[in-house]
Amino acid sequence: MQWRKHLYGGSFDPNARNDPRAIISRWVREGASVLEVGPGDGVISRYLKVSKSCHTVGVEVMPEALEAARDAFDHLIIGSIEDGSTLQEAVRYAPFDYIVFADVLEHLVDPWSVLELLRSHLMPSGNVLLSVPNVAHWSVRLNLLLGRFEYTNGYLMDRSHLRWFTRRSARAMVELAGYRVVEEAIVYKPHIARFWPGLMGYQIVLRAAATT
Repeated sequence: MQWRKHLYGGSFDPNARNDPRAIISRWVREGASVLEVGPGDGVISRYLKVSKSCHTVGVEVMPEALEAARDAFDHLIIGSIEDGSTLQEAVRYAPFDYIVFADVLEHLVDPWSVLELLRSHLMPSGNVLLSVPNVAHWSVRLNLLLGRFEYTNGYLMDRSHLRWFTRRSARAMVELAGYRVVEEAIVYKPHIARFWPGLMGYQIVLRAAATT
C-alpha cells in the first residue's frame, strides 16, 4: 500500500492529564498571541481562539489545511517554516507570547535552526511549547532488541519522521537553540505506568523560555 501524508488533527479533552495537546493548551494564558507551526486541522489553535480568546497565526505545509483549519486562525500561512519566505511572512505578526510545535519538530530537516531563528520573535516573557515522541520508549527498545526497526503510519515510528529524540536530547535541542526549559511534562503509555519517564514516557512536552 502506498503511504500518503495526511492532515493531522482530531479532537482532545482540554482537561486530559495524559495528552500533549491538552498540556500545551493549559500552558497558554488567555488573550495571548500564538504562532502554531504544523497545526494540521487547527485543533489546538481552534481551542485557544474560541476558549481563551487568543490571537492565532498558523504555518502549515499541507494545502488541505487552508479549508480545514481556516476558522482556527486569524492568519493562516501555507508553506514550510523552513522556507525563508514562509518564515518571513509568519514573523510579520510577531512578537508572539507563545510558539507551538505539537509533534512537529521531528518532521523538520533542521529543528535546531528553526527554534533558534524564531527565538527573537518571542515576547520577552514568551515561551516555546513543544512535544516530541520519545524514541527511547520501551516498545522501540524491545523492537530493537528483537532486531526490528520498522516504520509505521503514525505514532513513534511514523515514516515521515526525519529526527528522533529522547528526553535528554529533546532538552539538549532546546538549550542549544538558546532556551532554558522551565517546565516539563511526560505523556505515558500505558498511562498507568507513571514512573521511569525515559522508558515509559511516550512523548516529552516542554515549555521553554529564551535565554538571550
